[in-house]
Amino acid sequence: MKSIILSNFHPISVGKLFEQKKLNQYTKFLYYHFQNTPVAMRSHEINEEKVSFDFISDQVDKYSVSSESISKRQIIIFEEVKEFIEKIMEVTSPVDYHFPEGFEVKEGKSFGPKIEVRMEWFKNKMRYVFDQFYSKNDSRPENLIHVTCSGYSSPSVAQEAVIARNWSSVQVTHSYHMGCYGAFPAIRTASSLIAASLNNGRADVVHTELLSVHLNLTEFSPANTMICSLFADGFIGYSLYEEASFMNDNSIYEKRGLRILAFHEVIIPDSLEDMSWDLGEYNFLMTLSKRVPVFIRKNIKSFLETLCGKCGVNLDEQKSEMHFAIHPGGPKIIDYVVSEIGISENLARWSYEVLKEHGNMSSATIPYILNNIINDSAIKSGTMVVAMAFGPGLTATSLLLEKL
Repeated sequence: MKSIILSNFHPISVGKLFEQKKLNQYTKFLYYHFQNTPVAMRSHEINEEKVSFDFISDQVDKYSVSSESISKRQIIIFEEVKEFIEKIMEVTSPVDYHFPEGFEVKEGKSFGPKIEVRMEWFKNKMRYVFDQFYSKNDSRPENLIHVTCSGYSSPSVAQEAVIARNWSSVQVTHSYHMGCYGAFPAIRTASSLIAASLNNGRADVVHTELLSVHLNLTEFSPANTMICSLFADGFIGYSLYEEASFMNDNSIYEKRGLRILAFHEVIIPDSLEDMSWDLGEYNFLMTLSKRVPVFIRKNIKSFLETLCGKCGVNLDEQKSEMHFAIHPGGPKIIDYVVSEIGISENLARWSYEVLKEHGNMSSATIPYILNNIINDSAIKSGTMVVAMAFGPGLTATSLLLEKL
């Protein structure tokens, strides 16, 4: 069986990072506006304040992810109002809001633009991600896998990317709508394509998670407040290689990467309704029940023991020498996993750090964490890395890796 290497990680910035504190404050402004100036309001009620700003502020502070857990996030939808968020908002009354152009709520469109408008916006923005990735690595892959749960079109932006480069023989595969665990099926697919390849050709994976296009800016609720303060836009590309080809490729100067040792994935019984990501009329709709952390805590130890056992590795005996890439579905998820496995927070430090510096970028998050592990000189060659994520299903998926 061919040995497969993950390498060539390139995080991509499309917009600026906003401070979490300012994003949460902007959420308060938007909530205040929508609660007190709804389209359906009768004309004689327009000047009647329905919900006070102080009440909205208290609720957002209570239910949002604080700046202690997330310091900043990339939210592309707010780019054109960044001047307001960064400089004007702090000296402005909540009644004097600024709203992103094209996402205003108008009569007859009480939740903003419909899904086709948002998908067109996604397509126009995401061409840039492929341009950036291939500006750093302009050689032709044998396979290209596009991962996203936030925007679709056919032909896709991945197909447009290969057409623009006259790469007519590059095979494009779409790995869509799996949410936060989306990197794992894409890596499995890329590994299988390399294993079947007669040429040991490179397989590239590109993630375009433009989650801000689906923010519900009108719903004032605890669940929506948490979602609006947790998720962020994230973009990254990386490559998979057959190991001998990787080592013999003189264009790869630094042989840094992760060797794939094993995969493991299960759908947790009786959990189908606890996490979902569905198509709506205006945006994609997320549900996340309070039972999800319970399922994770109950199942994670035995799940990871099965993963490690596939390579004859005893998790309890070797965990202190491993490193853990835990998808940060939220700050508490990392804490729960660390506690249940019985490891120090230091062994999962990049999970905490990526959440703090970028937020939850859905499928792009684990690749960000793996990139930092590869480039962390304190994590030595030969260290085993356990990567895991959770998504709709409720699906738990994992990878056992070894740092080169």
